[in-house]
Amino acid sequence: MDFQVSALLSLVEAVLLAGGAQGDKFIFQSDELPIVDILRYFALCFFVQYGAFKFYRIVIYPHFVSPMRHLPGPKDNHPFFGQFLKIFLQPSPIGLHLKWHHTWPDAPFVRYLGLGNEETLLINTLEAHREVLQTHCYSFVKPEVLYRFVGEISGRGLLFIEGDQHKRLRRAMSALFTPRALARIAPIFLHSAEELTAYFHRNVDGQGRIVIDSVDMFSKVALDIAGKTVMGINMNNFGGEEDPEKSFRASYRRLLQPPLLSAIISFINTAVPVRKFIPLEANLGFIRATKNLWKLTRKEVDQRIVDYDRAIEQGKPFQSAGLEGIGMDLLTMMVEERNKEKLQDLLTEHELVEQSLTFLAGGHETAATTLSWSAYILATRPHMQDKLRAEILHLMSKYQGGERPGTAEIDKLQYLDNFIKECLRRFPPIVNTFREPIEDITICNTFIPKGTLLYLSFSVANRSKDVWGPDADEFRPERWENLKGEAASPYAVETFLNGPRMCLGRVFAMMELKAVLMELLLSFRILPTPELAALGEEIPPLENPSITVTPKGGLKVVLERLDQ
Repeated sequence: MDFQVSALLSLVEAVLLAGGAQGDKFIFQSDELPIVDILRYFALCFFVQYGAFKFYRIVIYPHFVSPMRHLPGPKDNHPFFGQFLKIFLQPSPIGLHLKWHHTWPDAPFVRYLGLGNEETLLINTLEAHREVLQTHCYSFVKPEVLYRFVGEISGRGLLFIEGDQHKRLRRAMSALFTPRALARIAPIFLHSAEELTAYFHRNVDGQGRIVIDSVDMFSKVALDIAGKTVMGINMNNFGGEEDPEKSFRASYRRLLQPPLLSAIISFINTAVPVRKFIPLEANLGFIRATKNLWKLTRKEVDQRIVDYDRAIEQGKPFQSAGLEGIGMDLLTMMVEERNKEKLQDLLTEHELVEQSLTFLAGGHETAATTLSWSAYILATRPHMQDKLRAEILHLMSKYQGGERPGTAEIDKLQYLDNFIKECLRRFPPIVNTFREPIEDITICNTFIPKGTLLYLSFSVANRSKDVWGPDADEFRPERWENLKGEAASPYAVETFLNGPRMCLGRVFAMMELKAVLMELLLSFRILPTPELAALGEEIPPLENPSITVTPKGGLKVVLERLDQ
C-alpha cells in the first residue's frame, strides 16, 4: 500500500511541479508535455515519500506509536530484521517461540518484530486460542503470508477461502467425512498398511532386519495412501524408478524436503514475495515441481469427471481404477456431491483440483511426520512398544483364519489411541499457521489493529505447562487416561486446530495412523540405530526452516522381524 500511495502522490506532485516550471502557462495547455521534467520530479518525490513512509513504518511506528508496543516480548531486536534472522538461525523452527512462551506464560499474546520490524503476535494462552479460533473466528482470515508459506503446495481450496463461501463449501466437504463416508475409505488404510509390511518383508536381510529412513519411507506410504484415498490412483511409490515428470512423489519430495538454498528462498518468500524474481535452480526447481503437481492433479480430475459422467449415463456404479474394489476415494465423492447437491458453481473443475491438492498435501506429509516420530518413540522406549504390541495381539487373538479387525475394533485399542494422541500433542507435524484480523478487535483485553499478523505455534499450544503441568515436554501416553482442568479442553491441543475452521480430516488421520502402526507392530520390532541409541531420549535435531517438524537429515531406525 505504501508503494501505491507514494507512486500516486508522486505522480500528481511531479505534474504540478513540472507545470510550475512552465511559468504562467498551465502544463496541459502546452503543445508538448515536459516528460523529462515529470520523470525527474516523480523520481525525486517518490524516493522521498516512499522513504519517509518506510522510515515511519520501520523506525517510528513499532517503537513509539503502535498500540501494541507495551505488550511483553523480546527486546533484543535487530534494527531492521527484528527477530526474523534469529528464528531462522535457531537449531529448531519452534525453539524461540517456545522460549518466549515459557518466559511470559500468562500473557495472552507475545509481541515480536519480524522483517522490517513488522509486528507479529504469538498467540500464547489457551483462552487467546479459543477467542481467535472460536469466538471471533470469522473476524480473522488467513493472510497472504500463509499462502506463500504453504498455499503454493496445497492450493487455495477450503484452506484459504473465507466468509460465506467457506461456510458453504465446508458444509459440502463435511459430507465426505461422515461415519458412512469414512467407512467407504477405511479399507484403503488397512490394505496400504499391509502393502507396506509386505515390502519390508521382501527387503529384510539374512538376519530378518532392514534399516529404513522413517521420514522417507513413511512419506512414501503416506503418499500412497493419500493417492488412493484422495484421488483413487495407485502412485506405486514402492516400485520402479521415479519419473520426475509423472511422479507425485518426486514433486512432493522436491517441495517438502528441499535443498538448503531452496528452503531459505521459501522462508524469505513468506516475508517478501520474491519467488518469481529469483532465476536460481534452487528456486526454479521448486517452481517446476509446483507446476507439475498442478498438471498431474488436473489431469486426474478432468479424467475422473469424464469417467464418472460416462458411468452414470450407462447406469453403472463408478469405481476408481486404482482402488480395485477396496474402497472409495474423496475425489469421486466430491464429484458425486457436486452432482447431487448441484454445486457446479462452487466445485468447479479448478476447485476440484485445489481441493484435491489440499487433501493430498494435508493428508500425506503430516501423517508421514507423525509416523516418523512414532517410530522414534517406539525405538527409544521399548516398554511402550511392548505394551502397544500386547494390546494389538490381544485384539488379534479374537480373529481366526486370516481375518482382520475393522476400524471400529481398532478404535477401541485404548493405549494405541492414547499413544497417537500423545504423539500428535508432543510432536505436532506442522510448525505453525497464521491469522490476520479484518478489523480492529480486542481479544483478552488486548487491542489488535486490523491487518496485524498473528502467529499460532502448534507446539506452544500443545506444550503449555500451565495446561499440561510440569511434565508437558515429556512423552507420556498415560496422561490421556484422566485429563483434568484445562487439559480436558479441546483447545489444549491445537494439532488439528479447533472451532469452525478445524481440520475436517482429524478422524481420517487417526484411522490412517492406527492402521499403519498396528500392521507394523504385528510384524516387526522397531529398534534404534547406534546413532539414535547414542541420543538416548534426547530429541534429534530438527530441520529449520521447514513447514513440518521434521528430524534433520531423516531419522533411521531398524526393523526386525518378530519371528527372528
